[in-house]
Amino acid sequence: MKKIYLVGLAFALFTSACDDVLEKTSSTQLPTEEAITSIEDLTNAVNGVYMDQATEVGSYAAEFGIYADLRGGDFESVSTNNHAGMIYRYQTGPNDSMSKDFYTVFYTSLARLNSVLSVAGNIEGSEALQGELYALRALYHFDLARLFAQLPTTTDMSGLGIVLSTEVYPTTYIGTRATLQQTYDQILSDLNTALGLLSKDQQTGRINYWAALGIRARAYLYLGQNENALADCKEIIANSPYRLYTRDEYPTVWLQEGSVESMFEILTTQNYNAQRNSIGYFTHASGYGECAATEAFVEELAKHPDDIRTTLFAEETDNGYNGVYPQKYNGRDGQIYVNNPKIIRLSEVYLIAAEAALKSGDATAAAGYINDLRQNRIENYTDVASVTIDDILLERRLELYAEGHAAFDAWRNGRSVNNTFVGEVPSGDNRTVCAIPISEINVAHGELQQNPGY
Repeated sequence: MKKIYLVGLAFALFTSACDDVLEKTSSTQLPTEEAITSIEDLTNAVNGVYMDQATEVGSYAAEFGIYADLRGGDFESVSTNNHAGMIYRYQTGPNDSMSKDFYTVFYTSLARLNSVLSVAGNIEGSEALQGELYALRALYHFDLARLFAQLPTTTDMSGLGIVLSTEVYPTTYIGTRATLQQTYDQILSDLNTALGLLSKDQQTGRINYWAALGIRARAYLYLGQNENALADCKEIIANSPYRLYTRDEYPTVWLQEGSVESMFEILTTQNYNAQRNSIGYFTHASGYGECAATEAFVEELAKHPDDIRTTLFAEETDNGYNGVYPQKYNGRDGQIYVNNPKIIRLSEVYLIAAEAALKSGDATAAAGYINDLRQNRIENYTDVASVTIDDILLERRLELYAEGHAAFDAWRNGRSVNNTFVGEVPSGDNRTVCAIPISEINVAHGELQQNPGY
């Protein structure tokens, strides 16, 4: 692995003096024992760890936020721009800039995180902040695995995982790929550690106990450990301070910073955002126009006229990029760049619970979770007695569109996606993973194995 990503270079430490942790910068020092000597220093450093995922190309606030939607069959790139369009066209090969951008942003974030974590234990009262770092490390590894390795339900766990980044490495270090089992073992280990340290208090823009528990439930679902996933969801639903958006609230929550259902979101501001690589710029014709609903998805939406979720689409014609676009990312205060991507929210927890319950053999409980969600989305809804996996996957499409789940949901359940550019992409196909960037292969002198098919 390219040493810059594992070792890490100088980065900004951000102050927490104001409500928005991205508002001011205090230094560009490496997080060493000399730079971090107090809880305030550590808080500033942890704030800095969050920053890349709000501002950088390939981050949650940018292309990664719509990656799985563009890979699937519900969205397409209708413009002639070639930014996120290469994701939609499955052009993330070894020489492609998008693969490198994903690789860079996540491994740079991990390098910075590990630098801070290496000294955090020296600071009295740092347990909750350490918990945030462990939870973020798990999340970043999980999403690197979704990008660059086959999903657990589609392959042997002894197969290729990703390069793990869990410490500060010497400049001579070259990473090699762990197995998929080792990759997910590390993810779960970090989440378990985090859960023993994190606060249960709500704090917008930071991971807390409930968000980490939800991310663990997601990881368990991907692993097919359905009873474990369901247990985590039950704890969140019964005891967390979050509640489902009501039908009336749903259209307005996307412009809010923090909300009753958002368990963890990445903070963006007018000054700190991904600019023209932001989710908002991709999902509107006035921007790049590279994430519009497909004709098939528009037809599906029309089947649900009483569902409030289907109203968050609009026909747009700016720049000639005619299409029906999602309206989740209109931008706070009319600023199209400023949207907080919701990494996990309570709706997903209900959907994980439904899927896990169904796969564990409790169809009645599965229907109950779906009914609870639909009661808050559909006017004059009547409860159903049972649901199928296809019902749950459709519910995920309706609830989580443009939030980065669609193609992964299909593939981990053995389904194909029908992409309007390349056609059918089956679960387990080599195209379901990105190529390792050729620059990383070269710097590793052959020790870093490329994904099959590239």
